[in-house]
Amino acid sequence: MKLAHYAFGEENRDNGTLVILHGLFGQARNWTAIARRLAEKYHVITADLRNHGRSGWDANMTYPAMASDIAELIRDVANGPVHLIGHSMGGKASMVLTLSQDADLVADLVVVDIAPVTYDHDYTGYISVMKSVDFDAVSRRAEVEDALASGVSEKGVRQFLAQNVATDKETGKMSWQVNIDAMANHLSDITGWPETANGSFDRDVLFISGANSHYVDPKDRDHIKSLFPKAAFTSIKGAGHWVHAEKPDAVLLTLSAFLNR
Repeated sequence: MKLAHYAFGEENRDNGTLVILHGLFGQARNWTAIARRLAEKYHVITADLRNHGRSGWDANMTYPAMASDIAELIRDVANGPVHLIGHSMGGKASMVLTLSQDADLVADLVVVDIAPVTYDHDYTGYISVMKSVDFDAVSRRAEVEDALASGVSEKGVRQFLAQNVATDKETGKMSWQVNIDAMANHLSDITGWPETANGSFDRDVLFISGANSHYVDPKDRDHIKSLFPKAAFTSIKGAGHWVHAEKPDAVLLTLSAFLNR
């Protein structure tokens, strides 16, 4: 699948192309502020993964399928290996790509607050309440946020989920821009880790985690090192899982130090 994407900076920058991928329920535009700053030195691409944002929908929501999409995107936007950055689900898809036959498309990798492991996170509550929204009864995004309150207690999460609402320009009717059914059918794939992704990627990899997050557990480092022998680890103080949204300046400094090493 060809992924919808945004481009920042000049295409032929000497420092190469940098591709950024969002997490579950996210969009390319979540990374716009950081992408614009990085575009001072790099040609930066932020992409909507399948079933998200402006990209197409498909019933298949597995990591090998997402990795294949990313490989196709890289071939379309770059003349050589890219710097690849992935957050959460996008980080897992990026790792799967680097452990596949398309690994040579990636010069180095940054994984933001996720590990190559299976989690017990349960997103069924989010999906159920999103499905329950009656779009015939709402006309503003704030009303969608209110409708989500019955199943999502955190205001910030409601706002994040409501970013996935699109409005038809002709009818004015709102709808979800994410393929909730595909996500519901593949939740075990999304929270899991494919058994086929068991090779190794011998280029530089940086794992950035939020200091207040528990997604990257120190006990998993040996496993991570078995897949990514050159892996390095750092954490951002005061940040949770959405590190780039909570501490964008710290993330930018960390990315710049890694890319300029």
